[in-house]
Amino acid sequence: MKFTSKVPHPVLDINIYLRENYFIIKIVLHQFEQIYRIKQADVTSMEDVEKMLTKDFLDKVYIRFVDMSKDFKESFLNINKN
Repeated sequence: MKFTSKVPHPVLDINIYLRENYFIIKIVLHQFEQIYRIKQADVTSMEDVEKMLTKDFLDKVYIRFVDMSKDFKESFLNINKN
């Protein structure tokens, strides 16, 4: 997997990779990550991939991270009740 770009963001760690004709967007917050794959043929350039990372999209990604954290915490607490 070839690293191609790091997208600046105040909270999220966003990296874009190129692997086997796919752009892979990896977004990390603490112990959680979300990965999006885009066929290289479906976009005209790396700039198109970066343009997809709008404030609205990244706000939704962040909310998804919050939900992931809540779900994980609930599951973790359930197994440790005893």
